[in-house]
Amino acid sequence: MPLPLILQYSHRFEREAITEEGVQGIHRQNNEIDQAATAVNEMTSAVEEVARNAEHTARSSNDATSATQAGLGLVKKTVSAINTMSTDVQRTATLIGELAGQSRDIGKVLDVIRGLAEQTNLLALNAAIEAARAGEAGRGFAVVADEVRALAHRTQQSTSEIERLVTDIQTGTERAVGSMCGNTELASETLGIAEGANESLTVISAAVSEINDLNLVIASAAQQQAHVAREVDRNLMNIRDLSAQSSSGAQQTSNASRELSTLALDLNNIVGRFRLS
Repeated sequence: MPLPLILQYSHRFEREAITEEGVQGIHRQNNEIDQAATAVNEMTSAVEEVARNAEHTARSSNDATSATQAGLGLVKKTVSAINTMSTDVQRTATLIGELAGQSRDIGKVLDVIRGLAEQTNLLALNAAIEAARAGEAGRGFAVVADEVRALAHRTQQSTSEIERLVTDIQTGTERAVGSMCGNTELASETLGIAEGANESLTVISAAVSEINDLNLVIASAAQQQAHVAREVDRNLMNIRDLSAQSSSGAQQTSNASRELSTLALDLNNIVGRFRLS
């Protein structure tokens, strides 16, 4: 083989030895791909965790929505019951007020009866006096006058007892009316509180429903992102495998080039000794 040709091959093999740097570059690339794959894998795990948490939150929000709806139903029943109670209390207060009025009317009638009893007692007294004046002829009339006086006295006693009972009834009805008025005011306040709770629960229910919808959207987006991240991870794995194959081929090429370069130098030295001879 001519010396210039051998030298040409020698220089070419020396240039090919530069591929060692390319091999090292491929190794660095493999390391970077591994790091990227690890980062993508960790991101995939984080995104999947976000998706699971979002789904769990959505379920919790759904449970909260159900509980809020149940609370709204109870509050509505409470409002209805309070309305009914308030109406009944007002009706009862009206009836007790009418009873108090009737008791006052009874008191007026008792006043009339008492007056009649007093007049009857006076008439019986006058009749007894006249019978005493008449002597034996008026003895029978005197007995009747005494009976009338006794009846008037019993009437006065009964009237006083009835008046006392009516007074007690009036006092009781007045207390009952006052209590009913207080219960009516309390029922009105309770009704206002229940209606306010109903409005608050309605707002809370709407907010929880909105949060539930947002959580579902977040869960869906996180699942899609996790799917994309898994695809990226698989692609990186494929790239890493191809890069590893390229690194192995480049290493083999580099080793062969190094051996050929060494062989070329040996041949060049041998040819040089023949030329000097």
